[in-house]
Amino acid sequence: MGSKARTFLVVFLLLVSTSSFGADEWQGVHFLGMESKVPAEWISEPVTSSMRALQFAVPGGEGSDAVQFVVYYFGPKQGGSVEANLARWKSQFSNPDGGEVEPQVSTLEDAKLSATLVELEGTYARGVGIGPQGEALPERMLLAAVVESPKGNLYPQLHGPAAAVKDARDAFVAFIEGIKTPTEP
Repeated sequence: MGSKARTFLVVFLLLVSTSSFGADEWQGVHFLGMESKVPAEWISEPVTSSMRALQFAVPGGEGSDAVQFVVYYFGPKQGGSVEANLARWKSQFSNPDGGEVEPQVSTLEDAKLSATLVELEGTYARGVGIGPQGEALPERMLLAAVVESPKGNLYPQLHGPAAAVKDARDAFVAFIEGIKTPTEP
């Protein structure tokens, strides 16, 4: 291989590796005096409620199967505990036989702020209160967290078709783990 071909190959490989794994795959987000990051392909949307600090459309579904990422914020000391939210989220899910779905609950040890992650999968009737309130959709997944921030609890959620939500799980966790005030490293 000639030196021009070798140089081209090295430059090409550097471009491919930086575009596949570099900073360009993320976009910074700023909210409530804090910041984090989400994948560059997530599409920022205007928030549709005063209780939402961020809202994004996530590739992986369309129409009623759209995947949505939202960060809820209700104000200092508002929005409820991990246990209260877990009970509400769990009440909105059922298995194919109509029975309860057991959530997976974990603490995100690498998060800069204290964060509890909840994962539920099954038939989902999304609503704002206890119990199903919307159309029950099968094969859905909800990733939700309670993040204890200096401004009050944040409630990031990612929901939609189970396969698409699973594909975006690592990015959701990276968002939570990356939440910080601008003065933090």
